[in-house]
Amino acid sequence: MRALLFPFHSACRTFALLACVLFLQGCSAVKLAYNQAPQLVYWRLNNYFNLTDAQADRLRSELGDLHQWHRDQMLPQHAALLQQVQQRLADDITADQACRVYADVRLEIDRLIAQAEPRLVVLASQLTESQIRNFEKQQADSNADWRREWLDVPADKLAAHRFKLLLSRAEGFYGALQEPQKAALRSFIAESTFDPQRSYAERLRRQKDLAQVLRQIATDPASTERNRSLLRGYMERFNTSPDPAYQRYAQKLVEEGCAGFALVHRAMTPAQRMKAVQSVKGYEQDFWVLAGR
Repeated sequence: MRALLFPFHSACRTFALLACVLFLQGCSAVKLAYNQAPQLVYWRLNNYFNLTDAQADRLRSELGDLHQWHRDQMLPQHAALLQQVQQRLADDITADQACRVYADVRLEIDRLIAQAEPRLVVLASQLTESQIRNFEKQQADSNADWRREWLDVPADKLAAHRFKLLLSRAEGFYGALQEPQKAALRSFIAESTFDPQRSYAERLRRQKDLAQVLRQIATDPASTERNRSLLRGYMERFNTSPDPAYQRYAQKLVEEGCAGFALVHRAMTPAQRMKAVQSVKGYEQDFWVLAGR
């Protein structure tokens, strides 16, 4: 749920789904991560808000229901889409193909958020000022870590860090990369317009926005429709920043990501592409098993 809507936005379709599974190292990791999703989401929210026993009990129950809905409704769709992916991975992939699927994935994520929305409104309406301040403190700590990793580093070390992360994810999917594929990764990074300072500023805006919305909800926690509208407005501003310059930058990053995926995939050998097909087949089978089909 998009980092639990920051944090309410956490808890995969064709090429964008591949981007998700690149973070995982093998099919067993998919099963383990998926089955533990409610506990991981609960832990994250509890860390943010230091929930009371009553809040925690209700949240665990709500997350269990949401997880079962996702298992029943979404996993079969993910598995069916991965069947399509296997047919395409043996060939080149264009940036337009990747971006069309990315847009489709965004719709699927929105479907999950819409399903979670009533539960999020209930949780938000129960939060106290002390819990909101705890969220702000946790975000400040997280921001310090983010700055150390992405912002307070020279450009050459940032590029090396991005290359290391992308290489690890790609090799978990395609197998060992050789120099031509590594060169494609370096080319993508060198041409990227990723700006840590701009991304950090939007990160801070979203955090401030959410804290303000939570405080607005706290002034009238019983007004369900009003509070649902407030939270939905935050979600819309999360997806489409009120800063037009940032929104153009964000769209540019999406386009670059699509082109970068296509570039790197074109550089892969037939054997590496076959390895990717096998990887996707394993994820597809895992999704069917997890869905109980």
